[in-house]
This record gives sequence, C-alpha cells and structure tokens, in this order.
Amino acid sequence: PLSDPDRVLTRLDSFISAYGSRGMLYEAWFANRALFELLLLTFDRSEFLAETAIQSPDLIDELEVTGQLNRRKDADRILTEMQYGSDDSDQSLWLRKYFRAEQMRIGLRDILEINDTETTLDELSALADACLRYAMEVIQRRHRLKKPPFSIIGLGKLGGREVNFGSDLDVLFITPGKARNLERAATLATELISLLSERTDAGMTWETDTRLRPEGRDGLLVNDLAAHEHYYRTRGELWEIQTLSRARYIAGDEKAGCAFENLARRLSNLRSPDLPLAAFSKDWKKKIHEMRRITEVERTPAGLEDLAIKTGAGGLMDTEFIAQTLCLAEGWHEPNTRRALERAGQSRLITKKDASVLAENYSSLQRLELTLRRWSYEGETVLPEDEEAQYRVAIRSGLPSGEKLLSRVAKWQKSTRTIYRRFFKAKN
Repeated sequence: PLSDPDRVLTRLDSFISAYGSRGMLYEAWFANRALFELLLLTFDRSEFLAETAIQSPDLIDELEVTGQLNRRKDADRILTEMQYGSDDSDQSLWLRKYFRAEQMRIGLRDILEINDTETTLDELSALADACLRYAMEVIQRRHRLKKPPFSIIGLGKLGGREVNFGSDLDVLFITPGKARNLERAATLATELISLLSERTDAGMTWETDTRLRPEGRDGLLVNDLAAHEHYYRTRGELWEIQTLSRARYIAGDEKAGCAFENLARRLSNLRSPDLPLAAFSKDWKKKIHEMRRITEVERTPAGLEDLAIKTGAGGLMDTEFIAQTLCLAEGWHEPNTRRALERAGQSRLITKKDASVLAENYSSLQRLELTLRRWSYEGETVLPEDEEAQYRVAIRSGLPSGEKLLSRVAKWQKSTRTIYRRFFKAKN
C-alpha cells in the first residue's frame, strides 16, 4: 500500500512534466509495468529519491534496464567505476552525478527489500569509503603528488560501517612521519572536504565532520601520529577514548593509517591499559554510564522520550554504549556494533539471549531510522508526534498502523533498557 497517494500523484505529475516525451514514457510503462510500479513506490517511500528522479528522469529506467538493481557493490567496485570519470574536466560535477546514481541504486534496493538493513548500511558505507578514496586521488592528481599527503581515518558510523542516508562522515587526517608543513596539509584536506561537501547546483555527496579531532574545532585539522598520541595520553577524555574504539583506516597513506589504527587499539584497550592515559580510572565503566545518561537528558527532546529512537531510553545509543564498553573492557577492536554484540554473546560476556535481543532490537530500530532518513535525507532520529505522519512512517516500514509502530518501538526500547540497566548495574 501507499502511505500518501495524493503526494505520489503530485510527484508523478512533476516526473511526467520533467520527462518531456509523454508518448515514449507511456510506451515504456506499458511495456514494463514493473517500472511504473517502482516509480510509484519510490515517490511514496523517499522524498529525496523522488526529487532525484524528477531531476534525472532516465535514472530509474537505466538502473532497472541495465540490471544495476540486482548488483551489490563493495568499495573497490565503486571506486573502479568512479575512476572511469577521472579524465572529466569537472571532477566535482562527475563525483556528484555518480554519487546521485549510486544513492538511487542503493535506495531502490532498500525500498524493494533486495537488501536487508545491514546490507543497505554496508553498501552506503562502501560508497562513503570509495568517495573518500576517490577524492584523495583527485587531490593527488591536481597537485601532482606522488604519495598521499595524509591518511584518512573514519570514526563513528563510518568507522563501524553503519553509514546511513544523510549521515555525516566523521574523519581524522593523519600525516605520515613527523609533522612537516602542516599548513600545506591542512589546505589540501580542506580542498578534499570541499570536493565532497560543498553544495553546488548538482548537490553534494557527504557532509564531512572533523570535530572529533584533538581539541575539536580549535585543534589542527591535520597532525602527525605523535601529536595525536601525546594528546590522547595527556589530555584526552574518556569519550574520546571510547570514540577510538571505532577508528578505521579508510584512505590515503596506508602506513600512517595502519599505525593510527594500532595506536587506537592500544589506547582503547582498558583491560590492559597502555599507560599513561589521562582518561583511565578504575571506575571508567561507571563514567561511561554517566555519559550515556547525560546524553539521554541533553539530546532527547522534552516530552518525546518514547519517540526518540536514538537517544531515548532503550534507543540505539543504549546498545552502542554496551557494545563499545564491551570492546573497551576486553581490549577488542570491533567498530561494528552488531559484530561486537555477536562476539560478546559467543564469549559469554553477556548471555546469548541478551546478545540476541540487543542485536534484534538494534536492527529493528536501525531499520526505522533508515526509513526516516531514506525519506528526507536528514539526520532524523525522532518519530513524528502527528498521528497521520506516524501512519505514513508505519506503512513505509511495512506495518499496518501508527499504533502498531509505536507498540513495536515501545517493546524494543523496554527490553533494550532492561538489559542496559543489568549490564551497567544501573537503577534507571
């Protein structure tokens, strides 16, 4: 069923006007009814994909006819395809055109349920990885650099291969060897960020976020490994060490990237702390819980706790904090939340039942977040208050009603928070 038929009709009218030749379009639909039905479903399930289809009317047809919708791509495959346009005079435009087509391919595979949630997030993460790697190649060609000027490290969802529609890419830039000409390196990093994130008439690719670097906005955009290590050991806070548990080398200088990954492994191993480490204390696990509680209070909209599927009680962050705490406590470097939970269940650090419930609830809430973000391409993490809007989200999620949606969410949140309290020995 369609969640909003009137809106679909409006979008369909805009699409027909943009297409140009109505006769050819109607013939194509008559010959391929599945294509017409796919268009309707796309207009109903994603506003941003509908806009993309209207701007590029041939795109869905091309993806369907060429069999692209049946192909799963990893970062290497995507990068190879991107490199076909390496001689294009306008690399910004080429990058955005390719990105738009890939977003449509992945979005349609998700809408058609060819992909499950984990596969969709993995494909989006592969697209992010490839864009960063390709952007690095562009910078090298522009400035005739024989070697990458720095390494790109992914943190957060990028590090964990859990990138969603509209996600920011949390990155660090690490120079190889001792710091030399950091101002020049920062200029190149800024150029790379602009290539990806600048809003143009052709749109943008990913919003790139560098605020997780040492000292945040006040810190150097690019620095060497030694400077990062000195900061984390002498001034880094516990949340920053927690962030390192999801660090992953993405692109650029491989030696520097692997060296940073190894450093992150050592610093985030609180089972055998590699001292000195300013953030370490015997009650570090209690402090992790306190950070979660503060985040819940400060980032959850007042009165909407039950609708906040990320920051609210029993939301996505409960599970992520459990997974990251397990990794810190055991000295594991497993940036992906679900895999960390699986490993914990297999190792009996939590019961297999708890690991399974957490993973299932997390997947279900991720699916809901994916549905919200697939619609708007915004960082949505709170369900709508309006009953009609809740109904539309429910239909897009494969549920019959808004009441059923809220009931499911409440069940997932309640069981997740119960396990969270038990894990952290917390009262609430």
